[in-house]
Amino acid sequence: IRNWFKRIKREEIITNPESISREEFERLLAQVTPENGIREYEHGVKHHRNFYRPWLAYGFKLALESGRRREEIINLKFCNIEEKNGVPLLIKCEDYKVNHIQHRSKEKSKKYIYIPVTQSLHELLLELGYEQNKNQDKYILAPEVEISRKREMSDVLSRGFSHFYKKLNTGRELTFKSLRKTYITNLSLYMGGNAKSITGHSENAVIDQYYINKRVIAEAAKNFQVFSKEPERINELKDIRLDIVKQSKNIER
Repeated sequence: IRNWFKRIKREEIITNPESISREEFERLLAQVTPENGIREYEHGVKHHRNFYRPWLAYGFKLALESGRRREEIINLKFCNIEEKNGVPLLIKCEDYKVNHIQHRSKEKSKKYIYIPVTQSLHELLLELGYEQNKNQDKYILAPEVEISRKREMSDVLSRGFSHFYKKLNTGRELTFKSLRKTYITNLSLYMGGNAKSITGHSENAVIDQYYINKRVIAEAAKNFQVFSKEPERINELKDIRLDIVKQSKNIER
């Protein structure tokens, strides 16, 4: 049978994942103030809008340190944090996107991701009251907020990021998603290209196409040597990464 669709030209999918630098992120946090949150409108129903929220900067930090989507970080709870020898080790996080697409409504069928609690994430959790609220059924980010976390709070995060980032005048138009891309890019570097074990993606190709900032990868390879003088150290790092992957798979089981 003749395939008439062969004549149709497919649209080219263009992806250019951009991450945020440390310097940009620090400048962004400095911009998050009540005074900078006001935006004036010449037309429309509202004459001005305030994008500032007291918890907004913590939301940006939590997104950067966990690499999760906005719907996920605003629903993380202190009781989701798993300890080992009294120290936070992992955060159990529901993969809302996959569960929604695949209609996984029953608890047994839901997919979960385990976020490693790094040193910087541990410090952030302490700032957010981990010691006082550990094991409690209480939101990690802004537990006092009573607005809808499903829609309103999620929108505040993304729109707030865009508003305050524009004030940096970098010439780029980064969105809230850039925080997740930054995390995954650096995680991929650390894991030797095997970030999917942590992020929950089914294929590394998806990460490479939509999340990895190629410029950052290239810059990280500036000290690369074709004939390395430290082969033993390279093998040691490979063993460490393999151990991490095995541990994450055991946890998932």
